[in-house]
Amino acid sequence: MSAAVRTAFVLCAGWGKRLQPLTNQIPKPLVPICGIPLCQFALARIAAAGVERIVINTHRLADEFIRLFPEYPRPSHFRGIPVLFRHEPVLLETAGGLKNIEDLLLPGPVLVHNGDILAELDLPALFAAHEKSGALCTLALRSSGGPLQVGFDRQTGLVTDIRGEIGSSAPRFLYTGVCVVDPALLPRIPSGEPLSFVPVWLDALRAGEKIAGVVLDDGIWRDIGNIGEYLRIHADLASGAAEIASPPEKSPWPQWRMPGARVDATARVNGWNWLGPDCEVSAGATLENSILWAGSKVEPGANVASSVVREGMLAAGEVHDTVV
Repeated sequence: MSAAVRTAFVLCAGWGKRLQPLTNQIPKPLVPICGIPLCQFALARIAAAGVERIVINTHRLADEFIRLFPEYPRPSHFRGIPVLFRHEPVLLETAGGLKNIEDLLLPGPVLVHNGDILAELDLPALFAAHEKSGALCTLALRSSGGPLQVGFDRQTGLVTDIRGEIGSSAPRFLYTGVCVVDPALLPRIPSGEPLSFVPVWLDALRAGEKIAGVVLDDGIWRDIGNIGEYLRIHADLASGAAEIASPPEKSPWPQWRMPGARVDATARVNGWNWLGPDCEVSAGATLENSILWAGSKVEPGANVASSVVREGMLAAGEVHDTVV
C-alpha cells in the first residue's frame, strides 16, 4: 500500500476558539509567532521533506490568507511547490476535510499536518515508518507534551487504542496532529460529512486493519492553544528555552523589534517584548513581556504587561494579562 508521499494536506480551516480574541481578526494558522504566521513553520518543514504539492483548506476568515499567499484563492506556490486551496463553507473537520480534497491528491500516501501547531517533527522518519508499516495510516506520536490518548505498542509499531475506546493496556502517547494516510483509508470516509479521524481509525482497528505509529520526541512541539501558551512560546524563544529553525525568508529570526516600530525615549521597556511593524509605544508608557501586533499603539502613560495588543488596537491605562 505504500509509495512516496507526494501530497501534503495542511489543515487550516479550524475556528481557533481557544485563542480568541486573537482569532477574531485572523485564522489561528496565521497568528504570528515573532512575526511569522504559525502555519508557515509547518509549510517550511513540509517543503524540506520533498513533497510535490501542498493543499490547504480554509473556512473562517479565509480571505486573510492573502497575508501569506497574495494569489489566494487562486493556486500559489511555497518555495517552488504548487499550493492549492479548497474552501469549506461548512467545516468538515479532519477526515471530512481530507475526503473533500481527494480529487486534488497526487497518487500515493498523503501527509496530513495540522496548520495550527508549532512543530519540528522528523517528517522523513514518519514517511519511512509508514512505508515500512503497510498500514492504512501512520501517526506521529510523542511521549509527552499533551493528552496521552493513543495506545501504542513500540515493539510492533502499531496503534492499539484511541481514547480508551478499545480497552488496550498498551502505553499511551500524544497524537501530534500529523500523520500519513494511505489512499486505502479514503473509502472509509463518507463524502460531504463533518468527521474527525478518530472514528475512522477506531472503525479500522475494530475491523482488524493496521494503524501504525512512530514516536518522534526530538524537536519542538507546541500546541498554541490559548493566550498563555501564545505568550509562553515568545518568552521561551527570548530566553532560549525554545529554539526553532527559522524560515529563511525572515533570516535572521527572531527579530524582537520589527521595522517601523517606534518607542518613545521616555517609555520603559522591560523583559522580553515583540514589537510588530509600525507599532508605537508612547511617551511615559511601560511595556513588559508583551506582544504588539502590526500598527498597534500603547497610549501615553499606559502600563502594559503580559498582554497582546492586536493589529491596529490601542492599549490605554492598566493592561495586564489580557488581550486588547
